Formats: sequence, C-alpha cells, structure tokens
Amino acid sequence: MKSIRKAVFVLLAAAVCLWRTETPARAEEVITRISLTVEADLKVGEIAGERNISVTTDDSGYEIRRVEVLNENERWAYYDVPRILVELEAVDGNVFLVEKSSVRLRGAEYDYGRTVDDFTRYLLVLRLPSLRDQMGNVEDVRWESATTGRWTPSYNMSSYEVRLFVDGKQTGSIYSTKESSFDFGSYMRKAGSYRFQVRAVNASDSRIKGPWEEASSDSRLDEAAAEQLRLIYPNPVPEGVTEPGQMEELKAALAYKDRYGWIQEGDRWWYRNEDGSYTAGNWQLIDDKWYYFDSDGYMVTGWIDWGEKSYYCDPESGQMLVSTLVPDGLGRRVDSTGAMIPMG
Repeated sequence: MKSIRKAVFVLLAAAVCLWRTETPARAEEVITRISLTVEADLKVGEIAGERNISVTTDDSGYEIRRVEVLNENERWAYYDVPRILVELEAVDGNVFLVEKSSVRLRGAEYDYGRTVDDFTRYLLVLRLPSLRDQMGNVEDVRWESATTGRWTPSYNMSSYEVRLFVDGKQTGSIYSTKESSFDFGSYMRKAGSYRFQVRAVNASDSRIKGPWEEASSDSRLDEAAAEQLRLIYPNPVPEGVTEPGQMEELKAALAYKDRYGWIQEGDRWWYRNEDGSYTAGNWQLIDDKWYYFDSDGYMVTGWIDWGEKSYYCDPESGQMLVSTLVPDGLGRRVDSTGAMIPMG
C-alpha cells in the first residue's frame, strides 16, 4: 500500500513540474501593455546603424535591453524602409503576456513580436518611416555668369524650382528645371541687384519639397547690361523652351538676327543672306566667287564632286579655283569653269 501511495506522489510531482514549464513562473506583475517612442535621425548616404535611433518608454515593469538595425545595406539608401529589433526585459520578477493590439508605438509601426525566455523577454520588430521622402541638400548655390545660376546636384529629386529677386523683391514666377543650373537672362529686364533661390522636388512625391537655398552673392546689372540682355533674350520665354540647352540655341539664333554676310562658328563658316536665309547643300556666288556649303550650311573646302565632275575649293579662302594648278600635291589642274581636267 505504501508503494502505491509513493508512486502516486511521484506522478503528481512530475505533473506539477511539467505544468510549471508550460506556464509563466509566479510573478509580481503580468505586463499586458507595451508603450514605446522611437526617434530616428537617419540620413541617406550615412552608415546604417543604431547610433541615431532612440527608443524610450515611460512604462515600469520592464527595460529596453537593446536596439539593433536589421537592414543589410552598409549605408542608408533612399529606397530603404529601416527595420529595427527592440529587445525588452522584464524586471522584478515580472512576465510578458502581450497581444499585438496592446503594443502602442510612436514613431514606428509594428511588424512582429513574441515572448522568449519563460516570458521574461519580449522581442519586437518595428518599421521606421521610409527614407524615400528624403532628398539631398542643395548646396553651393552661386552665379556662374551674369545670368546663369548653378548649384550642387541633389539626390532623390525629380526637378528643381527656382525663383528670382531684383533689389530684394521677387520678379516673375517660380520656374522648373531638371538641370542643376538655370539661365535667368529672359527675366533680368532692368538694372538692379539680382539674387536667386532654388529648392529640390522629391522624386517619389512632388508635394515634398526641400527648403529654399539662396545664392551666396548677387549679380549686379547696370542699364547698359540690362539693355543688352533685352536685345538678346526673348521675353516671355517661347513655349517649349524649358531647358538651358534650348535657351542657348535660341540665344545663338538671336545673336545673328541682325547680322548678314560671313559668320564664323568655332572653326567653321557660313553665309547669311540679307533676307535671313542661307545656302545648304549647294553652291552660292558671293562677290563674284563660287563657294560650296554642306547640308548644314557650312562652307566646304577641298575636292567636291558635283554633277559628274570634280571641283576644288581653296582650303584658305574657301572659293572655288579656276584655270590653275590646285594645291592638292597631285599635280591636278582645273579649267575655266573650275572642273578638274583629266590627266592624260
């Protein structure tokens, strides 16, 4: 009989031990609610890590044991959504029995959570705000010339907005460009002291814009300079002209609007007639001399095949040679019409 009672006692003791391994140990307090505040100062391009992340709580009964960044990138990228592991440890014999709905977060979103180590620790995985809303700073804002402003390119931006001030007052509208420069010449209509500002527009959301950054100095125009700008810049800017390169082409065309005759561009020459036209892909008689112009309107020198004959234009003057030995080093001659004479 004693042996039976002893066996029953052993079984009961084993059952009690098993029960204790499946339920929390006796605690001073059961923690059913978690409240955390997450503050982060993360910059795209900086080394990823926990040093600029702060997690705090006003609750009692547990402590924040560690914070660890889970992202694998060496540096923060604009497409990153930072994720962190937060480990909480119960104190004074307390245990965690927390449901997802009882986790209150500020500055982060809940991703995952569970208890470990006999309910004395709680692990949380949290998502921080995406870095896609960040943009690089617009820096080194300056006048590159009397009319062109330039700045250091930003990142994660779709475009820039610029605005112009004369003698401290804004003139014109806010203009947009995809380049890290802008030619204000069309809007600088009078003498004065000009300054401009620029800001970046976010690539993911155009409603997000950086702060206005101002040029470090002014561009000052006297009346003579302003008059010159009014002559060579259109106002308003023609429709369709949105990029600095297009404006440069327009300026070049305007620079020739009152010029006629021979015009040099770099090491090439072309001829503008008094009606504004020019010859392209053909010959033209100028001051009793014949000249040939290519399909773009630039003068051509050397041998030119035309109508089953060959003609020679002087490398120095460009004019077609007639009745002479041509300087091609091959001993060829041209007749009175300029056509090459076959060698017998």
